[in-house]
Amino acid sequence: MSTELEFTGARRVRTIVAASAGNFAEWYDWGVYGVVATIIAAKFFPGDNAAVALLNTYAVFALGYIARPVGGILFGWIGDRFGRRRALSISILFTCFGTACMGVLPTYAQLGIIAPLLLLVCRLAQSMGAGGEYASAISFVFEHSPVAQRARNVSALVATTFIGILCGSLLARVCSSLLTEDQYNTFGWRILFLVGLPLAVFGVYLRSRVEESPEFEMLAAAREKAKTAATPLRDALRLHWGKIVVFIVATASYALLSTTITSYLTTFLIKVGKLSSDEAYNATIVSNLLVIVGTLVMGPVADRLGLRRALSLMGLVVAIAAVPSLALASAGGLGAVTGSAIIGACKGLLALPALLAISQIFPTAVRVTAGALAYNVAQAVFGGTGPIIGVWLNDATGGPYGLGVYLAALGLVTAIVALLARNTFDHDESSAAAPAAVVPEGGAR
Repeated sequence: MSTELEFTGARRVRTIVAASAGNFAEWYDWGVYGVVATIIAAKFFPGDNAAVALLNTYAVFALGYIARPVGGILFGWIGDRFGRRRALSISILFTCFGTACMGVLPTYAQLGIIAPLLLLVCRLAQSMGAGGEYASAISFVFEHSPVAQRARNVSALVATTFIGILCGSLLARVCSSLLTEDQYNTFGWRILFLVGLPLAVFGVYLRSRVEESPEFEMLAAAREKAKTAATPLRDALRLHWGKIVVFIVATASYALLSTTITSYLTTFLIKVGKLSSDEAYNATIVSNLLVIVGTLVMGPVADRLGLRRALSLMGLVVAIAAVPSLALASAGGLGAVTGSAIIGACKGLLALPALLAISQIFPTAVRVTAGALAYNVAQAVFGGTGPIIGVWLNDATGGPYGLGVYLAALGLVTAIVALLARNTFDHDESSAAAPAAVVPEGGAR
């Protein structure tokens, strides 16, 4: 029976939920780190200058991105050589272990300079797992899906991972409401990270109960028959380096936008918009809800428009909306909620085509490795530096416009590159050349 007929009902739900488990944990941590960034700054980087402490906190955040390409290469190699499911089962342990360990770290007052170093180690471990999560999960759902429903199914995966960010914000809001300020600053923030432990157990269980993707099973069978060894990293760099570069440039705006919402928006609303912590949490929750809605709306639209047109259109939307939305968000009150909602919707609408490209533009034999490498380099270069650049630009300009202009410029680059790079974004090798895709490039046929 074909995949077109098999991927329905309970199997579709089971596959998407299993693939989403690790990404939920990844983005849950990303969201929590941003929400409690000011507390982390005080606990691990004490000093008279709060701005310097906050910059140090985001420096650790940025340094964590160094491990993402390494994790992408490692888990990409596992995914392309041994299967998507195995890569997913191992990467979630790295992700959740790093998250949970942050909840038990001693502070600077207890351990001195060792404390921020341990914080960095946790970020590196978490980032290594996260580096392999998205490409593996998206490829897993992409390869299970009928061609006409790939964007729709990937949008469901992406939306459920963004629920992780929302849950981080919601749990922080609940903890801050139920606990006194002193209790929250003393131990409440730790609870948010310790949630990583049950997430690990649940995720591994879910992923053990799903089947490997049909495309990878065909690839493995072809390799065995041809007695060809898998060399995904070498093939990705040798044969598909051009597509990797195009992807990095084209998705730079999404990389920046993802960290703007995930790990900087709450701080932006407090520091620039002068909102209280509770008001900032509320606006962030609204923003994250719009991310989920935008992602789900974009799924069927991208199936109809095609990847290149959808990515170009959404890049243009971001270019137009970036400055006004951040200006509104800095105004406080209703403007903060409205601006946060607009920027959240932009992230959701852009996320689907940007993340769909991870799998669609690369062939089966190198899909996870090439996709993970391209995605994580973009995230490291443009995403990991986003909060630091945001703090610096807004401090230099005395308002929200510096970061807004930067985001708008990258959105325009996305629109132009996607529009011009027809050979990269219009050509789906997995469907157009399935027989060739199941044998490693350069190997026996």
